[in-house]
Formats: sequence, structure tokens, C-alpha cells
Amino acid sequence: MYNKLLLAIDLNNPKGSEKVVETALRLVEHHPNALFRVVTIVEPVDDSFISAFLPKNFDKSLIAEVNKALHDFTAKHFPENAKVQHIVAHGTIYEEINRIAEEKSVDLIIMLASSKPHTKGLSNNTRRVAKYGNKPILILK
Repeated sequence: MYNKLLLAIDLNNPKGSEKVVETALRLVEHHPNALFRVVTIVEPVDDSFISAFLPKNFDKSLIAEVNKALHDFTAKHFPENAKVQHIVAHGTIYEEINRIAEEKSVDLIIMLASSKPHTKGLSNNTRRVAKYGNKPILILK
């Protein structure tokens, strides 16, 4: 069964992220030693015009804020005794999810079909995680 799960969380979509957590908790309810690796990704600001107006070390301060928000989210939605590892990655979403899944030897990736509510079909990132990754993936609508 699944003991090491990678949960892709979009903090801008709390309802969808709650659904990812609820599904993961149901999948492992009879496995008390399950490990939840909860990941959110901060995409880099590549536009040189925009980045010229951002303060120095903007990405580092943003990652620190996102890390705190991720900890707040998991504290609210996971049981106290759950084994949760928080991961804030910086890069392209699908590449980071697949990289982390490989590095952490996860048994299953759980993510939304699209982080935008009421969108039909798969987002490009979800499609690419499924297409280029080597790990099983559970896609939630």
C-alpha cells in the first residue's frame, strides 16, 4: 500500500488543497506510519523587466513566507500525530514535483487536475507530471 505520499498543494486554492489532504488521509487511515510530504512550489520571476523592480533577495523572503503559510495550512488540516514533511520548492511546477517524487522515493503523488476551480480537464502542470514522471499519480477533480 501507500506509505510515502507526495501531496502537491496550491496555497492559492485552499478548498482544492483541503481535498488533496482529505483524500490522502482516507487512503492511509489504516497505516499509522504513513509519511506525508507536502509540497508547494514557488515559480521564479523570469521577466527581467519585472524582476528589476523587485527587492534584492525577493525570492528568499517569498519562500520563507510560503513556508510559514504551508506550516499553518498543515497544522490546520492534518491530525496532530501525522508525520508531515514540508517542502517549499523553487522552480517549474511539474519539474519540481517529479524531481521531489524521485528524490524522496514516494509511493504516490496526489494532486488536483487543475488548481483553478471550475476548470475542465487537466492543467498543463498536472498533464506534465503524469506524462514525464515515473511515479503513480492520483489526480483529483
